[in-house]
Amino acid sequence: MRTADREARLPLKDAPTEGAVRMLEIGGHRIGLFRVAGRLYALADRCPHRGAPLCSGMITTPIETDGGEIVLGPRQSIVRCPWHKWEFEIATGRSLVDARLRVRRYAVHVDDEHVVVTLEQPARERWLESQEARS
Repeated sequence: MRTADREARLPLKDAPTEGAVRMLEIGGHRIGLFRVAGRLYALADRCPHRGAPLCSGMITTPIETDGGEIVLGPRQSIVRCPWHKWEFEIATGRSLVDARLRVRRYAVHVDDEHVVVTLEQPARERWLESQEARS
């Protein structure tokens, strides 16, 4: 597969703001690029529950209860599936409804003044390097 079929590059200034998504297509895969707490994440645009276009869902803040108190999670850190309202953590792809399900994640890094999203799954080291490069 050619590099162009395995990655997308966009100017850092065109990356999504908090609470927004930027859709990309790489080698026939639709991918949503998100920003949560200043960090960039890429998720497949396919809900693992029933195959819905996940990235068109609402980006929101999780709400939990702790000892009878309502507690807000990290701001705008989940995406809610538009079909069945299942929620997924953007940073990890983990389902908040069924811990066995995860959305496929893709590697994101910053190269000079460009965001690069590849079809690779994110490696911990690459993720840390990209976040440090943005700082």
